[in-house]
Amino acid sequence: MKFKRFQLFCCFFFATFFCLSCLKSEPQTSDNILADTIQIPISNVKLADKLVVSKLPDDVAIQNKISQTIDSSEFRNARWGIIAISLKDGRIVAANDAQKLFNPASIQKMLTSMVALDKLGAEFRWKTQILADQNIENGTLDGDLILYGQGSPDFNDEAVENLVNQLQTKGLKRVKGKIIGDESYFKGDKIGDGWTWNELQWYYGAEASALTFNENQTNLSLQNGKPKVSDDFVTAKGETKPVQDIEAVGVKRELGENEVYVWGNANALDTRISVSNSALWAALKLKEKLEKSGITVEGEATKSDWKDNVNREKFGELAKVESKTLAEIVRKMNKDSVNLFAELILRTLGKKFGNEAPNENPKIQKLRGDDSSGASVIVKWLKDNSLTDNETQFRDGSGLSRLNLVSPETFGRALVFANQAKFAETFKSSLPIAGVDGTLRGRLRGEKVTAKTGSMTFVNSVAGYATSSKGESYAFVVIVNNETRKADSTAVIDSVVQSLLR
Repeated sequence: MKFKRFQLFCCFFFATFFCLSCLKSEPQTSDNILADTIQIPISNVKLADKLVVSKLPDDVAIQNKISQTIDSSEFRNARWGIIAISLKDGRIVAANDAQKLFNPASIQKMLTSMVALDKLGAEFRWKTQILADQNIENGTLDGDLILYGQGSPDFNDEAVENLVNQLQTKGLKRVKGKIIGDESYFKGDKIGDGWTWNELQWYYGAEASALTFNENQTNLSLQNGKPKVSDDFVTAKGETKPVQDIEAVGVKRELGENEVYVWGNANALDTRISVSNSALWAALKLKEKLEKSGITVEGEATKSDWKDNVNREKFGELAKVESKTLAEIVRKMNKDSVNLFAELILRTLGKKFGNEAPNENPKIQKLRGDDSSGASVIVKWLKDNSLTDNETQFRDGSGLSRLNLVSPETFGRALVFANQAKFAETFKSSLPIAGVDGTLRGRLRGEKVTAKTGSMTFVNSVAGYATSSKGESYAFVVIVNNETRKADSTAVIDSVVQSLLR
């Protein structure tokens, strides 16, 4: 997402200069926060039944207060989608255009989480393998060494070291062939359908490769006015001048390239940019670590993808590593709103369950990638569980796409379902806690709220669970579209949530 996560002012020159504001990223989630910090009672709402707007005096008063809050704000001309559903009896306590379609931004990750936890299970782990079509004989592999990715979100330098150690244990001394970074496990696009091109250079627009490495991002900073990146797979050039009247820094990485140009006026820079071609990056890193460990590699490092049409099923496994559990991945994804994790989960769902959700157009069914298949799996799951209708448009897993269209009621129903599901505690503990951690660390302090946030240009949203001062718990959703004011609507959104709680 185009999160307000950097303290960086970026200028781009096309026909004229324009500015992109990026704010400093949220602090990392603390691993020792208890999952039960916010207690949400398990409900027994029948979602097959029609949800009815409450006429109770207290609920009408809440609805009126919410309407007044919006109408008196400078965001009254934006589109507001709101729903709050009581977990006690399923009545709709408040609603505003709840059945209309909205672009949800990053709260979309909640739906991706639910489907993955339900279909894959919380203990699911991704695997990354070292494969070869030859055996190691007398310390020599007379062929290529394949680093085969299968969508692991957390494959990194440490995992590469692990693989090298396993190869040493098996007596490998020489590789006569190439080191191939293979990302062919996923078929289809590595960027989301409907993503805007100028998002792709930032860490939140990283490509979703089956062989993802170090979250497909690197740090960019300044050293004596010169740009510096944290890994030499990416090169940087340009120069900044000291700040005089205004700090303005331009950062530019062309599509598909790994050269970054920096210009403008700045004393310091600390940001993250995405890395393209992660499969080659991982292969180069594996080759480097093999050679440092004393294993000779005669061939070059290269890459392979689904378009090469190579079947790896008959290749033998020489080493493997596994990812953290899905529960751990989902927790980090939702706490810190990691787009890349959501996109890898989406493609995993498409790869494993795509045949269960065929496209009505046989030509599309024949040609679609795992990204599109994953979106179909999620929509089918929502329909099968009486959570949505045929109008929902789901194009990616993270919510960065401008083509996603989902109603607040769909999100509300899904939250009620998740609270009653077998994966309820795992899902709820993955959401940021108001005033405590993740993207809610600085918001709604003192309120009993655990929720996912979403934000990109013209869109702001929050959805999750809340308990009122009277002890009643709700599933709630607030989505703002067409938010064009210079100010941030977050404070008004939080006031809407507080109207529900007080």
